[in-house]
Amino acid sequence: MAVSSCGFTLRGTEQAALSFDQMAIIQPTGFYPLAGSLAETLRANGVTVPEPDTGSAGTNPAASTGYALALSPETLEQRTITINTRAGAGQYELILSVDASLYQDGALIGGPETITTRGTFYEDTANISGSNSGRDLALEDMRRAMAEQMLRQLQALNL
Repeated sequence: MAVSSCGFTLRGTEQAALSFDQMAIIQPTGFYPLAGSLAETLRANGVTVPEPDTGSAGTNPAASTGYALALSPETLEQRTITINTRAGAGQYELILSVDASLYQDGALIGGPETITTRGTFYEDTANISGSNSGRDLALEDMRRAMAEQMLRQLQALNL
């Protein structure tokens, strides 16, 4: 009881207190998996998310009413961290970045701000399909972490 009375909670067990109940996501055209992760995170915290708008991110979404989060295309960097016994790359660091801008009733109220997350994966040259699957899983985890980071930043705003 002493731990709970001081305000301690396990990470992820408490819903974020958000001052808005609806958020539109404006994403670049084409396949954009971050929008799905972000929408899922927002919905888990009681926010209504309409279907993503595939308009040009960074432009003024004058047609939207309420809050809208405009996302830029993802930027992915891959760097070698370790080398295996055959002088090939063994472990890679992935750096995923996105620029996000917040709009209210079509007016820019925040951003653009660059959100960055990092992850690693091991490449097994004997099992290329397994390595590709490991890379995809690492990217999926990074997108979830990025969505949670965006949620925390939205929570910190006084809207």
